[in-house]
Order: sequence, then structure tokens, then C-alpha cells
Amino acid sequence: MIGILPLALTVAAQLDRLIPLALQNRVFLILIVAIGALFVVTVVLGVIAVVLRAKNVQKAARWQRLEARWEPEFLEVLAGRRQPEAVRALVAPGDELYFVDLVLRYARRVRGTERDLLARMAEPFLPPVVERVHGADAERRARAVQTLGELGLPRYDREVITALDDPSPLVAMIAARALARRESPQYAADVLARLHRFTSWRPSFLASMLSSMGPDVAAGLRETLADPSLVSTVRSIAAIALRQLNDLPSAAVAVQVLAEGGGDRDLLAACLRLLGTVGSTEHLSTVRRMTTSDDFVVRATAFGALGTLGEPADLARLREAAYQDVSHWVAISAARALKDSGGADVLRDLASAGHVRSSVAMQVLWEVPE
Repeated sequence: MIGILPLALTVAAQLDRLIPLALQNRVFLILIVAIGALFVVTVVLGVIAVVLRAKNVQKAARWQRLEARWEPEFLEVLAGRRQPEAVRALVAPGDELYFVDLVLRYARRVRGTERDLLARMAEPFLPPVVERVHGADAERRARAVQTLGELGLPRYDREVITALDDPSPLVAMIAARALARRESPQYAADVLARLHRFTSWRPSFLASMLSSMGPDVAAGLRETLADPSLVSTVRSIAAIALRQLNDLPSAAVAVQVLAEGGGDRDLLAACLRLLGTVGSTEHLSTVRRMTTSDDFVVRATAFGALGTLGEPADLARLREAAYQDVSHWVAISAARALKDSGGADVLRDLASAGHVRSSVAMQVLWEVPE
């Protein structure tokens, strides 16, 4: 370190002789100007931040004043002591979107006639919301579609249906959720036709969304499940939704899909689960055939369905799978099916036999039914 300092001083002295004094002054001036510019920018940004914060505080205070004015009137309307149209007179020009936003918050908490009353209050102020459905900002479009779905159906149903084709997946999903309601089965076909857009979402979530529309959607779901031109994921979602609806006629469609051969394992498994829920003994031949599938997921699901639908003669098939199937998961599924179909004694024998699958039998015997 002691030797480096003299060397640095020597280099600095050499540079001082090499760089003309005028150039040094110019560089120094440039640095002063740059520092000054940075200081000015910092001050400007600070002022902007203060102004924006002040505006936000002012906006929040205004919003609180409007809420304090409107909320008691909302409660009067919901209690039946005031007509929705009377509250509209309290909305000043420029406050329409604030009013609609507050109505939307209340509408999410209620159903039936109470939500209808809130929708009547918001109805005259929805046109500006409709304009936002076609805006450039995806988040604003999503918010607008959500608002129309809650407060604007059926008057603005075309706007919400059109949003199913929005370039933004978020906007499209919000439109689908807005249309998928028990009281609106007439929109089921529109949602099902765009189901392929939502295959990145969890199938169980999508199936629950569809089944929430009620039994009136079952016919469309059966058509979706039966259509071989659709992607397997879409058909699987339809099968899961039909199972949630306990739709008995869909058993025949599931048998048809399984008879096609090949196919996606998730689709075949969804059809087997559907049969396990809504099938009958007339579908046993299909289930038995699927227990010999090369795919262990399909085999495991087939044995699960066999445990629900099977006859006493099927206990031997289940026992063989629990003892000998090459897949551990198939063995567990067969063991559970044995337990559910009255073959607990077979499992006890397996558990005490010192067999390689004895641990599987013990696990299943100790499982608590869900």
C-alpha cells in the first residue's frame, strides 16, 4: 500500500501535464452542469410525488364523503323503504363511476331481488362503463366486463359475450365467470364454445364454474364431451363438470368416449370417474376392459370405478391387482376398491401375509373415509 500511493501521485502529475488546463476547465464545467441537472430532476420528481400524494389524499377524502352520503340510502333501498330511482338524484355529474363502483361492492354481497334493486340503481350510469369495455387498457376492460356482468345483464349481455374473445386471457375469463351463473343457463353455449381459451386454468376450477350453472347446462356439456374434434382437455373438463352435476345420461357418452380407444389419459380417467359416479352395472364391461389398459393412470382409475360398480365376481380381479400389478398406484387404487366393495377381509389377509404389498393393504385399512 505504501508503494502504491507515490505511484498514483506520479500518474496524476503526468496526466495533469498531458491534459491542457482549458480542457480540464471544460470537463469541470460539464460535471457542474450535469450535477445541477440531476439536482433539478430530483427536485421536480419530489414535487411531482408530493402533488400526486396530495391528489390521492384528496381523492380518498372525496370518496369517503360520497360513501358516507350514499351508503345510508343503499340500506334504505335494500330494506324496501326507498325506491332505487330516488337514489339516482344524489349522484352529481362526474360521480357516476364512483357510484357504480360502490353499487358493485354491495352487489357482490347480496343475491336475488336485492341485487336486482342495486342493478336498477346503477342502470342509468352504465354507458360509460360500456365504453371502457372497448378501451386499450386490459385492466380497465376487465373491470368494466366484471361490472357489466354483475349489474348489466341481460341488457349488456352482448358486450360481455364479445369479451369472451378479448385478446387478454384475464378479460375473457372474467367474462366467462360473469356469464356462468345458475340464473343464466342461456349463456352456456357461448362459454362452452370458448372453453379452449381457458385450458391453462385448473380443470377442476373450470368444471366447477360450468356446473354452477345448474342442470340446464348438462346437455351442452354432453355434446362437448362427445365431440372428438375438440381438444382432450376441453372434453375432460366437460366430464368433470358432468360428474359434479351427477348427470345420469352422461354415462352413455362416457362409454362412447372410452370405446373410441387411445385418447388422452386425463380424458379417459375423467370418463372412468364419471362412470364411477353415474354409471350402473350395464357399464361394467367397459370398466373391466379399461382395467387392462397399458397406462397405469387409466388402470388405477378403472379399478376405482370397479370398486363402486362391481359385482362380487370382481373381487378376484381387484385382489389380483392389489397383489400383483406392477404399478404401486394401481395396487393402492385396487386395495381401496376392495375395501369399498366389501373385500376388507382380503386386505387383512394381504396385510398379514408378509407380501411386498402388505404395507399397501395396511395403509388402506387404516385410512379414514373422507
